[in-house]
Amino acid sequence: AWYTYDGDQLGQGKENARQYLKDNPGLTDDLERQIKEKLGVGTSKAELTVVSEPEEDTEE
Repeated sequence: AWYTYDGDQLGQGKENARQYLKDNPGLTDDLERQIKEKLGVGTSKAELTVVSEPEEDTEE
């Protein structure tokens, strides 16, 4: 079986496709990013904004 991605044949058989991905780290990173994006896992770094509320004067 041929493994194909985006019109490019990666290799015939699992081991050849695996080797192709090892030899082409840019493609590997792109695939990993797309998979994570599709699954909604680890695709974006959450921005944490700290909002401080004004302190109330509690003079009695």
